[in-house]
Amino acid sequence: MRSSFAQEIVVKQVDGNVEFVVGEKRTIVKDFSTFYEKEGVFILKDKNSQLFIRIGDKLDILTFSEDKYKYLLIDLITKKKEFHKQDEEGFLNKFFNMFSVSHDDDTKINGMLVAEKSGVSRSFNDTNIVFIEEIMMIDGYPLKIDFTNFTDSDNNKNNEFNILVKNKWSNRIIKKEQINETYFTIKTDSENSLVTYWVLEINNINSSEKIKGTIKSLPLNSNKRNLFDQLKDKAIAESKTDECSYQIIFIESLRSSGLLVNASYFLDLFIETNNNPRLINYKNYYSNK
Repeated sequence: MRSSFAQEIVVKQVDGNVEFVVGEKRTIVKDFSTFYEKEGVFILKDKNSQLFIRIGDKLDILTFSEDKYKYLLIDLITKKKEFHKQDEEGFLNKFFNMFSVSHDDDTKINGMLVAEKSGVSRSFNDTNIVFIEEIMMIDGYPLKIDFTNFTDSDNNKNNEFNILVKNKWSNRIIKKEQINETYFTIKTDSENSLVTYWVLEINNINSSEKIKGTIKSLPLNSNKRNLFDQLKDKAIAESKTDECSYQIIFIESLRSSGLLVNASYFLDLFIETNNNPRLINYKNYYSNK
């Protein structure tokens, strides 16, 4: 039976040997585990042990040291956050301090990456037109939009779609193409405007079905944008190695900020680059939720 304790800790990634101990009960900590027993303690067994976790609306990394390798769950939740990741210039410390995350674990990584199908609306005048929720992105970052959940066709493999994305204010064409898949990517430079605002229209060539929506840049101050850019660079550099910590932190931070289409693009990019099983498991986990 679940405790009435209000908050819980969600493990996004675990490295090495970590246990969660409640009294005499010991549980090996695994990726995507959830813990809520306020009397429990995380024990990092050696220098190779590390936890990337979400605590309520915050992200944190717990690392091993000779004088700090036990972390009480109630302390992690109720006390002021302490950052134990010793990276260059305390980068993750600054990053996690600046960014809060939302409770979006039920958001799919491999669905539409915008909203569940129940979250759409249809035109009163034409029921073949589906309006989707506004899509948020980082200006200048590539993105991937998957609209599989928003098409009514039972067999999308036999369909063709016309994709049109244009600037709402200037009508400049951002993307215009015909595709057979139910996803597409956009790679574009920053428009150097206060707010990037695009109009999206997807037409099913084989039917009267249409999907419409807007794509808008998320306002970020210069400090937040700089930290996101730095984390992106670290993740890309790491993708050429066997490690994946920065990659998962970057994807998780994008998702948690509502930037699901950017997260989808970079996750696929990282998997294509190194085919890391942990990244594949990460994607599959959210795809199957």
